[in-house]
Amino acid sequence: MSENALRARAFAERARMEIERTSFREDGRRLRVSLTRAGQQLAEKAAPNALAITKETLAPLDAKEREILLELLNKLR
Repeated sequence: MSENALRARAFAERARMEIERTSFREDGRRLRVSLTRAGQQLAEKAAPNALAITKETLAPLDAKEREILLELLNKLR
């Protein structure tokens, strides 16, 4: 197994521990994805760092530029 394949497999294994997939009763084709307790703990631990990175990334923009950026990002959804 290549290093990249091993890394991808490890990432997938970790993701399985942090998210839970359940089918909708009404429509078995649809999936509900939610965080497990381990996933919630990881998100809570990562949130402050993610917020700091976002603030640093947006720091060069003034308030109007941030507003425009959010509008453009929402348009891409």
